[in-house]
Amino acid sequence: MIKPHRSRTFLTITVLILAFVSASSMARADSEAALMNRVNAALRSNPRFNGAKAYTAAEGVVVLYGMVFDDKDRAMAEQMANGVPGVNSVVDNLRTKTGKWADEEERINTQLLTSGFTDVQARVVGPYIYLSGNVVGQAAKDRATSVASSVYPNKQINNMIFVQPGSMF
Repeated sequence: MIKPHRSRTFLTITVLILAFVSASSMARADSEAALMNRVNAALRSNPRFNGAKAYTAAEGVVVLYGMVFDDKDRAMAEQMANGVPGVNSVVDNLRTKTGKWADEEERINTQLLTSGFTDVQARVVGPYIYLSGNVVGQAAKDRATSVASSVYPNKQINNMIFVQPGSMF
């Protein structure tokens, strides 16, 4: 049988340990939130990173997410986050607008090839699609515009395709 004073001593020690663990967990959570806020403030200080945000995944570990313009901005944002005191590691989950544009170009160019346009290419820059290459006849030029527009109907198309004269015979 356990004596009552030993039971109370054990209970007191257990409560003190739990209180210490709880306090240290709360302090760690506060420091992680403060670290996240410092990294986000650093990112907001540069307008090039206005689409980038950060959260803390563990003590000293920051995860970057959102969108920046290009790979150069992505590297600069990671470097800036690494420079914030308390950051030990940065996980880069940023996406780039130029990467998104490349994906859009690939989809349009695939559709153009599927539609028989082997000598027409698309470039995407923001809300614009630039078509270039060669076709025979104005109808083919117009059809290439329709194909590109069918992939991304909300983008403006600048058709710079050269129309080669067709065969006379």
